[in-house]
Amino acid sequence: MTIWVYISEEASEAAASHFVAKLYALCERLLAFPFANAERPQLAPGLRVAFQKPYAIYYSSDTQSVTIIRVLHGARDLGAIADQGGFSP
Repeated sequence: MTIWVYISEEASEAAASHFVAKLYALCERLLAFPFANAERPQLAPGLRVAFQKPYAIYYSSDTQSVTIIRVLHGARDLGAIADQGGFSP
């Protein structure tokens, strides 16, 4: 299930579209300032995180690109996901 579908079912299509637009805007900011957010090396080498509550965008970057690894709800078990290799690019 996508984030948009979940929010549209729980709230409304307008709320879902608004939230997804905010996620996209955050991703655009990551392109401009990829190293501005916190590192999460305990989950994977080179991993960083940006927040659009209640979701977190996990990504890696270099001087040429930004790769979105996962977008997760804050209630997810990060340790279990990391143990299963869920933050590998």
